Amino acid sequence: MRKKRAFTLIELLVVIAIIAILAAILFPVFAQAKEAAKKTADLSNNKQTGTSIAIYLADSDDTFPLGYRFTPGTGWRWNFQVSTPLGWMGPGFAQGQPARMAEDASHWSNTIQPYTKNYGLLEAPGLPGKDVYGYPTTGTLKPPALSNQTYNGLLHNWSATAVAAPSQLPLIWQGRGKGNAIGASLTNPALMCPQNGTSNCQYVSGANSSTFVPPGGAMFGVYDSMWMYNKGGNVSFCDTSAKFRRFGATLAPGDTDYKTDPYTGYDANGSPGFYWTDGSNPWLFRPDYDFSQ
Repeated sequence: MRKKRAFTLIELLVVIAIIAILAAILFPVFAQAKEAAKKTADLSNNKQTGTSIAIYLADSDDTFPLGYRFTPGTGWRWNFQVSTPLGWMGPGFAQGQPARMAEDASHWSNTIQPYTKNYGLLEAPGLPGKDVYGYPTTGTLKPPALSNQTYNGLLHNWSATAVAAPSQLPLIWQGRGKGNAIGASLTNPALMCPQNGTSNCQYVSGANSSTFVPPGGAMFGVYDSMWMYNKGGNVSFCDTSAKFRRFGATLAPGDTDYKTDPYTGYDANGSPGFYWTDGSNPWLFRPDYDFSQ
């Protein structure tokens, strides 16, 4: 009777070594493929949101949605977030009170919902949730949405026909950084609109100006990094096109390209130190900028 030959210890070690080498080669490839899939899914979300705003424009006399809520007697809350979805925390919280809900309803994240019909489009797939305000997790009326996409607030109440370069002007982008806000949407950049009871709030050109021009614009800090996917993020433009854009291609002390990156002064983790400005408004987001300068 013929005996079966067993593997020697050396042969087993060789097989294990080969498997380990293949795993070391393939695992990074799988990780990159997973990252690319998330980036593609977010790009789709971004483009759909931008397209929804284009449809909104058709129903709103070509006027872009409001970027901020307005409190009568107080003014524009340009530096406040808005609960997403509307009133999800319930009447036990300020965001669930009728007066506050009426204000929040005019915010872009809510006015485009008849066209998107999905708060999920605001989420950046795979990014961590950020609960910086300690929002409740129990006793709520509905689940909070995850929100990463932000709106170019310099377009607040602005005419679409007055946009100088629709194919290059950011409309919706990943302005939160590497994280999804839990239950809240933001406008970034924002106009520092007067909070003195007036309803006047619109972009004022400050191109090539070294002086502050009211109301002026500002950009908020981001979560951790601007390297959401593959050292960059997705941007939807005013012509409804959308594409991935590299952020922080040049690290500090070098500067980035001000025509494509809103920030500069990046550290080794992709966290920016400054935003490009004309002395009044964030450079890349100005509606009247023709991108030739």
